[in-house]
Amino acid sequence: MRTGFELLILGTAAAEAWPAPCCACEACQQARNLRGPNLRLRSGALIDNDLKIDFSPDTVAQMQSLDRDLVSIKTILFTHEHGDHLCTTELEWVSHPYTQTPPPQPVQVFGNARVLSEIRRLFPNPPATNLDLRLLEPLREFTTSTGDKVLPLPANHCPDALVLRITRRKKTLFYGHDSGHYPTPTLEVLAKGPKIDIALFDCTYGPQPCNNQNHMNTDGVIQMAQELRSRGALSPAARCIATHFSHNGGALHEELLRIFAGHQIEVAFDGMKLKI
Repeated sequence: MRTGFELLILGTAAAEAWPAPCCACEACQQARNLRGPNLRLRSGALIDNDLKIDFSPDTVAQMQSLDRDLVSIKTILFTHEHGDHLCTTELEWVSHPYTQTPPPQPVQVFGNARVLSEIRRLFPNPPATNLDLRLLEPLREFTTSTGDKVLPLPANHCPDALVLRITRRKKTLFYGHDSGHYPTPTLEVLAKGPKIDIALFDCTYGPQPCNNQNHMNTDGVIQMAQELRSRGALSPAARCIATHFSHNGGALHEELLRIFAGHQIEVAFDGMKLKI
């Protein structure tokens, strides 16, 4: 029996991407010159081609540049309603005439009440757009149509924002952004559940000082990774990965690698593929 899954990190930037389109700061200009992993689109991820996490305005471009598609999409999980995570208009691509091969069953779309309200505002009759809306409630685990166990957990971000623990075929992902230092209930639940094999952390502020509320900096990521390790939440071979970077943090990819060296924390880049 097959175990594990593939996680494809589609984008690794904060809301304005990096380089930001209207910014000529040093960090943006260096990214334009150096290119490679310093070019970052808005965040999102894909599991085994059928489970999408968040749906940014960059999703279509990411599918094309990474030679992927969403033909087999069955589930979309939303962390919160901010525009770099929920671009509502993009959800209509699963319906006719935007696709000639619509899904045989409506796509299950999970989000908090704010997310679902925003989707219903644009699509008052979601089933007509092949969308099956499901409410996410913190600390209430559910199972998707493909058998994934998903536990939404309170985030330290905007009201009702969530981070996600996703278990597929006995392997577990902690999708830990957008968030500052995790609330105590989130840490306590992660310590008691299945061991985490991949943990993603919010690193919006890079090495810049911050209070690690709403988002984190490099110190915050190091602290939260250590917190999960000390609580026994991580598997022995777990991979900890920093992502969701803003140009306001200033640190380009190579500098981030240096900062996290020695802390057993990797630095995500657009198109990063992980198999567990």
